[in-house]
Amino acid sequence: MTTPTRRTVLAVMTTALVAPAVARPAAATGAEDEFAAAVRDIVGRPEFAGARWGAVIGRPGADPVYALRPDELFAAGSSSKIFIAATAYSSLGPDHRFRTPVYRTGPVEDGVLHGDLVLVAGGDLVLGGRIQPDGSVWAPEPDHTYPGRPPAPGDPLAVLRTLAAEVAAAGITRVGGHVLVDASLYAETPESAGGVAMTVSPLTLNDNVIDVTITPGGSPGGRARLTISPDVGYVSIVNEVATVAAGGPPGRPLRYTGDAENADGTRTVTLTGDLPAGAPDFHWNYPVPGPARFGELAFARALREAGVEARARPSSGPAAPAPEHYTRPKRVAEHVSPPLSEVVKVMLKPSSNVHATGWQYVIGALAGHDRDDPLAGYARLRQRLFRRAGLDTDPPGGADNDYTPTFFVDFLSFLSRQRWLPEFRPSLAILGRDGTLTDVSADSPAAGHVFAKTGTSHRGGGPDTDQDLAKALAGFIERPGGDSLLFGVFMEHTVPAADATKVQQLAGQAIGDIVTAAYLLLGEEA
Repeated sequence: MTTPTRRTVLAVMTTALVAPAVARPAAATGAEDEFAAAVRDIVGRPEFAGARWGAVIGRPGADPVYALRPDELFAAGSSSKIFIAATAYSSLGPDHRFRTPVYRTGPVEDGVLHGDLVLVAGGDLVLGGRIQPDGSVWAPEPDHTYPGRPPAPGDPLAVLRTLAAEVAAAGITRVGGHVLVDASLYAETPESAGGVAMTVSPLTLNDNVIDVTITPGGSPGGRARLTISPDVGYVSIVNEVATVAAGGPPGRPLRYTGDAENADGTRTVTLTGDLPAGAPDFHWNYPVPGPARFGELAFARALREAGVEARARPSSGPAAPAPEHYTRPKRVAEHVSPPLSEVVKVMLKPSSNVHATGWQYVIGALAGHDRDDPLAGYARLRQRLFRRAGLDTDPPGGADNDYTPTFFVDFLSFLSRQRWLPEFRPSLAILGRDGTLTDVSADSPAAGHVFAKTGTSHRGGGPDTDQDLAKALAGFIERPGGDSLLFGVFMEHTVPAADATKVQQLAGQAIGDIVTAAYLLLGEEA
């Protein structure tokens, strides 16, 4: 599909397709008429027959220059992560950094620590291999927190190795007690978002997943090979993945079964499934049920590899906090995260649901000062932000993640007046360049000039039933003349399940075509 240049945008105006519920400014300019005609052509494509579209496009602080069903509710999907990110920016600030200190609970004599070594989890969501030498955070698409995705970049224990080296540099050669993780900032909580299972914790190591790479055997009947990263002794995976003949009938899907906690807090689980001989590696990550225990085992291993004799505590369950020891003289190591404006990119660019859920807990506990109920603390801060924006603090449909295009653009207009907008915009996915927009309109004139959050959702039954699809994109357009546009574009469509993936892809490209047309046609000079 060809992304429209200005020439193709003008050409589509020769097609007079009808799109109901289109509203235009009372005194629409010629360029705005051209844009409306382009949109009619795009949403009138055969694959979208029967679909419902909505959009608002405008300039900050001004009436919309284009509106289509502006006040109808649409499924926002992950585009509502803009609200989470904005709440983080407004309550913590773009320069906020998360601190992960390590304390000793006793004296050090001849290199021996007579006490425990306690890592205090502070809500840092990028303890792992994402941090680059220049301090930026790597947020590639696709994200490894989704099943079937390849492992995260870098060494998942990189931060812990640095902390372990600092412990060794402090003169500790042996920990007489145990290695503990204090995860008392808020309670570890099982969650699920967008079909992704997770346990939210103040400690997020490697996004609290263990990457499992499965290599099929060389011939049918052979056992597949598992590669686990990081392998710190937290989980034992019983391998029941078989190799079957290529080209045969579909085998068993990959699945974890019988997940059980052992007495010491480690896990044992069975991985079953069939993979065809000669196929490329498969990836099926394991969501960590006990992040603090996972962290204790991982940090103890990093310490041993740094030359420090250490062992994790032998028991399971939360470690007792020891705040009386959390003093500057007893701090032996500390990791300071990149700024919030970098950390938030993992949620906004590859659209990690693990990070989206984790951010709500972090914001509620740190900025909302509600460690007992961090989600309630987050909700209060988001309502406060909506109130400042002049919006309904509990908008209709919001409980179901449904919003109107007008609500999104009014919120973006508010964001455009914030001092941290220069940091906020590039933390979003960039059209044709990165994140979930990498492959959308990559050859478009607008590529590199649209900063936005995608949204995708679907509901439906099995493979023989229809599915209700939704696509969304909301954000900022930076035009050639330096002026900016704000937009929210949404689509809902019901299609046969067999067509769902293709139609969603086409819808994403179509929305890219719409914002490209806006980039070309809706400048201030219009």
